[in-house]
Amino acid sequence: MIANLRIILDHNNDIFRDIHINTEDTLEQLHHAIVSAFTLKPEEMAAFYLSNEEWEQGEEIPLLSMQEGSHEMKDISISAIFNNKDSRLLYIQDFLTMWRFMIEVEELLEISTQKELPATVLSFGEMPGEAPNLQFVSEEQKEHDPYSDVLDDFNDLEQFDEFNEY
Repeated sequence: MIANLRIILDHNNDIFRDIHINTEDTLEQLHHAIVSAFTLKPEEMAAFYLSNEEWEQGEEIPLLSMQEGSHEMKDISISAIFNNKDSRLLYIQDFLTMWRFMIEVEELLEISTQKELPATVLSFGEMPGEAPNLQFVSEEQKEHDPYSDVLDDFNDLEQFDEFNEY
C-alpha cells in the first residue's frame, strides 16, 4: 500500500509537499524524503512527534535515541503510524533553527507502482531562507514550570510600537 502524505511547513506562507511512500517503509525513510523534498540540511538531528487534530505534540520518535529501550525512526513503519486517514505527525528538523512540519495522510492507495518510492509528487511554495520563530515547549516542560502560563499570557500582549508605547 502507498501513503500519499501532505507535509506542510509551519510558516506564514503556503509551503507544502506531497510525498508518496510505501507503508512498509520506516519513519527514517520518510525523514530522508522530507529532507530531500524541502532541501534541508541532511546532517541535522530530527524527530517526529505523534499528534492529534489540534496539532498538539505527543510522544517523540527521534532519529537517534539517547535513552535505552526507546524507539527510533528506523524501528517504526509508516503503516504503524498512518493506519487511518486521521493520523497526524509533527516533524522537527534541526533543533537550532526549528523547522517544524505538519504531516497528514491525504489518502492511502492500494496500487502498485513502477516508480521508485518515496517520491515527491507535488511541490508548492519556496523554502524560506530562515525558519520562523516558533515556541516549542512540551506539556512535560510546562508541568515543571509553574510560570509557563504567566509567560504565555505575557507573550500574547500587544507589541510595543517604534516609540516603545502600546
